[in-house]
Amino acid sequence: MPKLGRTFWICLLLAGITLSLYFPVTHFEFVNYDDGDYVSRNDVVQKGLTVSGMIWALRVAHASNWHPVTWVSHMMDCELYGLNAGGHHFTNVLFHATNAVLLFLLLRRMTGATWRSALVAALFAWHPLHVESVAWVSERKDVLSAFFFFLTIWAYVGYAESKVSGLKSKVEAQQPDVQVSSFKFQGRHRGVRTLCCSDSSFVWYFLALFLFALGLMSKPMLVTLPFVLLLLDFWPLGRFQPATCNLQLSTLFRFFVEKLPFFALAAFECMMTVRAQRTGMILSLDVVPLSGRIANALVTYVLYLWKMIWPRNLAVIYPYSHEWTFWPAAGAGLFLLAISAAALWQARQRPYLAVGWFWFLGTLVPVIGLMQVGIASMADRYTYIPLIGIFIMAVWGLADSSLPTTKWGEGQGEGRVISFWGLASAAVLISLIICTWLQLQHWQNSVTLFSHTIAVTGDNLRAEYNLGQALADRGRQEEAIAHYTRALTIKPNRLESAGHSQMSAHLNLGLIFLERDRWAEAEAHFRTVIREAPTLWQAHSSLGMALVKQGKSAEAVKSYREGMRLNPDSALPINELAWFLATDPHAELRDGAEAVLLAQRACELTNGSEPRCLGTLDAAYAEAGRFEDAIATAQQCQALALSQGQNGLADLAAERLELYRAGKCYRQH
Repeated sequence: MPKLGRTFWICLLLAGITLSLYFPVTHFEFVNYDDGDYVSRNDVVQKGLTVSGMIWALRVAHASNWHPVTWVSHMMDCELYGLNAGGHHFTNVLFHATNAVLLFLLLRRMTGATWRSALVAALFAWHPLHVESVAWVSERKDVLSAFFFFLTIWAYVGYAESKVSGLKSKVEAQQPDVQVSSFKFQGRHRGVRTLCCSDSSFVWYFLALFLFALGLMSKPMLVTLPFVLLLLDFWPLGRFQPATCNLQLSTLFRFFVEKLPFFALAAFECMMTVRAQRTGMILSLDVVPLSGRIANALVTYVLYLWKMIWPRNLAVIYPYSHEWTFWPAAGAGLFLLAISAAALWQARQRPYLAVGWFWFLGTLVPVIGLMQVGIASMADRYTYIPLIGIFIMAVWGLADSSLPTTKWGEGQGEGRVISFWGLASAAVLISLIICTWLQLQHWQNSVTLFSHTIAVTGDNLRAEYNLGQALADRGRQEEAIAHYTRALTIKPNRLESAGHSQMSAHLNLGLIFLERDRWAEAEAHFRTVIREAPTLWQAHSSLGMALVKQGKSAEAVKSYREGMRLNPDSALPINELAWFLATDPHAELRDGAEAVLLAQRACELTNGSEPRCLGTLDAAYAEAGRFEDAIATAQQCQALALSQGQNGLADLAAERLELYRAGKCYRQH
């Protein structure tokens, strides 16, 4: 039996610790921030893998993104786990652990440095800034796109190696006395075409293109990958070396031409993303001027570096509330410029510094805020791939520094030499594991997540709204009212004004007050929503209910009809109007015939699976004088409600049945 090598045990350790560290997420819930759009309220995804679903994934830019591979992965999870949130979380963890192993193997393959590669992979796997990408079901696109990111680079390295093999054969045929053993020979032999391709190189090249396309269809942030490949050509692949081959612009241009298909795919993905987000997610310069975007980008770069070093007060939403003045932005810009200059100055002696630094700067460009999407100024999830560059800088840089070593494990001959940085690295990794475990606890559910977010960010309109919604879903109405009210007191910034969080808070407050028979307060909130967002059909239909409860039936019917007009293909506003026309105590406002037609339409839209719609239909039949149909439908409504565990609706159906058998109609009170 062959002896298992060191690489195997490092892979096993990386995967094992990562899976153990993140295993608690298998008991976490979906959160009310994007998870509904992606899984828990997405009817298409919940059906699992279907032909119609995959066509939908390719054609539809749902959730303001075009990422069909991500949709398919969520569909596969629903096929396997249904709506068991723990299963969906576990898939994210599996991808993250796999990514850590892939990163280690990839760096080791390119550099030959086992322990440095292992340390970079461990920092990637266990850093708390990456908790958001793993513990949030909606961020499947992060871990999935990174999986294809690493596979694309792996295939690209295969392409580069196959080219070396082909060129080596040509060089040795022309110059038998020349020995070629590395990537670095290409620039030394001007008589051989630099971009020569063998059959195997074509295979590797098109495999890399294919994997890159899958990555782009997982998350558009991968559009910077061609730029990363150019960096890797310099180091560690060494396909060109300024110190040895007097690099000319023409040489660099040839490497750029080599990657034109990659840039073409990236351009296509940019076009699809802009098209998907043009409905309001991409904010205009009128909302956020260019000067503000540049200032925020410069400061945010530095904040990401600081959070990497000191990962405290991490939050799922960082409000875009800073109006950065000249000096913070200028200071951040000078800081970034100084590091860039130092990295370029050391590019010949320490090429990993330039590659790591520009990896970090470049891969963050799509999400740094120059094209502002959404309400956040920054996000932990954006660092998932970019921080690898800083980890490379740190690990290779510290490993090359000359610091004291100490003997460890004396006995049986030679002692084992352990450097100071080896001990320091172990301490750092243990600290990161503890911080990551603590950060994970905030992701258990929406209440813990947004309570923590508010605690570390202060005034946070969206977090207050989401926390109120989470509390209301748990029946903690008084607490929900407090947070919705708090959301209404926070002055929205220009970005949040575009998000309508406060309008949603007004709407939900109105619904809570409606349930609590505080009808006048409910009416006030619904009217506020209608004044600010007149096309929101839920506000019109809900206002109708509040008006009916106050005896304002003539006004209510107008609201019901407006709600149905704004959303004619939804069962809810149709059902509400039908119920009103069938049961209102004012005879001049009732219309049994129209109520029957509307109720039948609502039942069709719900495929007869909604007891409330059947209840409206039986009331409409009674109002139209069709008591036999009313009795039969009420019995059907009662049976369906009992089968779904909705005992309250079943009891109401039984009450109506007694009225219909006595030849009486139902009237709402």
